Amino acid sequence: MRALPEDRHNRRTRPLRAAVSAFTFVGLSLAALASASAQGPSARTARTVQVKDEGKLRFVKSSGSQLFDEGAVHGTIPGTVRVRFVYNGAPEVSSSLTIRGRGGTILARASGRLSSPTSPSPSFSGTLRVTGGSGRYAHATGTGKLYGVYYRRTYAITVQTTGTVHY
Repeated sequence: MRALPEDRHNRRTRPLRAAVSAFTFVGLSLAALASASAQGPSARTARTVQVKDEGKLRFVKSSGSQLFDEGAVHGTIPGTVRVRFVYNGAPEVSSSLTIRGRGGTILARASGRLSSPTSPSPSFSGTLRVTGGSGRYAHATGTGKLYGVYYRRTYAITVQTTGTVHY
C-alpha cells in the first residue's frame, strides 16, 4: 500500500519534533539550574520574631563618658546582655548591646534621649537597630525601641527592648 502524502510528512517530521522537544527540555533544565545557581548554594529560610525583653543590669566599669553594664535579660530571647552606655551630660544618649542567648549572640545599637537629665534616675527612650550577630543570629537585622532608667548613684541601668528581629 502506498503512503498518502500526509503520512510521509508525519514520518519525516516525527524525529524532528522529538529532537525539538528534547532540546526544549534540556534548555529549560539548564535555565532552571542557572536560576538556582544565581540564588546561591542553598536557600536559607528567614525567621521573624517579635521581641520584648527586659533586664536589670549592674555596673561593671566606666571609661570616660562610657558605662559598661551587664546582667540577665528575660523575655523573648533570654540570656545575658552587655551594654556600653554613652552619657556625656547631654540629653542624648547612645549604646551598643550584645545579647548572648541560646544559639548565638545578637548585636545592636541604640540612640535616644533622657527624659529629665537632672533627675537622680532619669528615664530614656530611643530607637534600636540590630546590626548582626553570631550562630543562628549571624545575619540578624531588625529595628525596635529601647526604654530604660539610668541610676546615677549606682550606675546601674534597667532596660526594656521591643521590636522585630529577622534571622
